[in-house]
Amino acid sequence: MSSCAKNDYNIPFSIAYFHDVNQSETITSLKGKEMTALDSPNLGYENGIYWFKVVLPVEDANDKLVFDIAGNSINNLSFYNDSQKIDEILIDSTRPSYLIKNDTKNNTYYIKVNFEKQVHINLKIERFTASQLSEKYFFFMNGIYYGFVLMILLVNLFFYFSLKDIGFLYYFFFLIAITLGISDYDGLFNNYLPAYFLKYYSAITHFLIAVFGAIFANQFLSINKYIPKSNRVSFSLLALAFVFYLAYVFTGSFLFSAIGDSFSLLVLLHYWCIGLIISKTNKFARFFVAGYSLILFSAFLFIAPIDWGLQIFTVSLSTIKFAAFFEMLILTYAITYRVKVLQRENEIYRTQISKYIYEIQKLKSNSQDRFDIDKNLINKNLLEEKYELSTREIDVLLLVYKGFANNKIASDLNISLNTVKYHIRNIYEKLNINSKNEAIDMFSKIK
Repeated sequence: MSSCAKNDYNIPFSIAYFHDVNQSETITSLKGKEMTALDSPNLGYENGIYWFKVVLPVEDANDKLVFDIAGNSINNLSFYNDSQKIDEILIDSTRPSYLIKNDTKNNTYYIKVNFEKQVHINLKIERFTASQLSEKYFFFMNGIYYGFVLMILLVNLFFYFSLKDIGFLYYFFFLIAITLGISDYDGLFNNYLPAYFLKYYSAITHFLIAVFGAIFANQFLSINKYIPKSNRVSFSLLALAFVFYLAYVFTGSFLFSAIGDSFSLLVLLHYWCIGLIISKTNKFARFFVAGYSLILFSAFLFIAPIDWGLQIFTVSLSTIKFAAFFEMLILTYAITYRVKVLQRENEIYRTQISKYIYEIQKLKSNSQDRFDIDKNLINKNLLEEKYELSTREIDVLLLVYKGFANNKIASDLNISLNTVKYHIRNIYEKLNINSKNEAIDMFSKIK
């Protein structure tokens, strides 16, 4: 049987396990079964009933002991010593931790555990006084972490309402999803949420992390501008994750949830890769890649071994929290920096547009002024008295002289095209000409 490393606080022990596939074993029948040494706390996705045999040093057998079983997948458990059930006292439901008083001086314990999700048992055994210190430290560090998260959430909300940038709101929801996912492994809501909901809490939060991560990455990286077709890949991965999470809800087999977790992680990895690809042309993507890297790969090394029972290098939940802390600092700054840059660029664009509009209006005004000046230079009396042209016909003749097409004349004088043609026919008749060239030549002589 494998052994726990000894330190100043933990009591060393050896532990072995047996998977009760048929859920038919009792403490009596179990003693005839061969048990497997537990070499890793990660046993994978085959959830159900497991029995654990824990052997303590003889000198620690009858102390008041606290069994601290960190994990988020235990539905219920029972303690046995030799052949009888032991009454345990639940002193902390978040981890959970149980106080055991052994009056028989027997140093062998059996624990029957029902795993509803992944089979993960990170057992630590302490004396009662030492466990109180550990518990205080656990809540102290959690208070610091979740207090910081709350502050970052409020900062993002403040920036959203003050700077009017939707990126802060998307990151706000993404950060809530990440925090809910971490709180599941902390057991933060074990006392507040019903048991049937806690069973699916991991699947729900992991899917929400992938969804809001995709929404945030799309907006922050402007993916529709760079690689719009990449969203088809992420949508397909999200759809597959949803299908497998739903299969877990209906079947209770954690294998489906483990597959769903894998697809959710691939969604996040997909956007990290896109950020890496476009980082040469999109300076904001560099912040995204830097801030996202630590928590993304920490999540892979934390979730995949637990879900699949992998005996590879793993990270602790504390590492995940540190990675989240780092990501919050980097990405909150990155969004703020991005907004300021975009606002500065938008201000430059607005200035250029305003200048362009001013130039257009100026040119239009100058054109109208030239038109009015040209009208004043016309021998209006001659055109009216000798050739009997009306004021509107004189306006049309001037524009014909300036080389305007009929459509342009109609637009400038705000009349219809047919009206322009009607005036031109009258001008031809009154001046006894047949073409615009003759009209221009004759107008030059009159002018």
